[in-house]
Amino acid sequence: MSKKPPLTVVSGALTTIIEPPTILGPAGSRLWRSVLSQYDIRDAGGLAILEDACASRDNATSMAEIIAAEGRMVRTKSGRREHPLIKLEIAARALTARLLARLGLDVEPIRSSSGRPGRGIGVTWEQFRDHETTAD
Repeated sequence: MSKKPPLTVVSGALTTIIEPPTILGPAGSRLWRSVLSQYDIRDAGGLAILEDACASRDNATSMAEIIAAEGRMVRTKSGRREHPLIKLEIAARALTARLLARLGLDVEPIRSSSGRPGRGIGVTWEQFRDHETTAD
């Protein structure tokens, strides 16, 4: 088995971030720019995996919008049921996470000290949502 080359964290702003593929929507493009602003991914395989992860993010986002508009429960002949897109949205989000993990982007950055992280380390859900809406 061949050993995977290590990823490197890019310090400072990159001067040449590869533009997102035109097939990506707003959510996928934000993810593309966010990842490439933090990591130096240049190989064709890595960029293909990133493109698939971003397309999966687009799919999950569009399904979430439909679910929000139509409601989480739908009325059928046999009564009320969960919206059928919920399972597909979950699957798309899981695929995005798996593909990003495949790129090695799911590991915590190396810290200079050992032990438990202090308070205020990490990102809250609200900060993540705000970043998604303001990044593009």
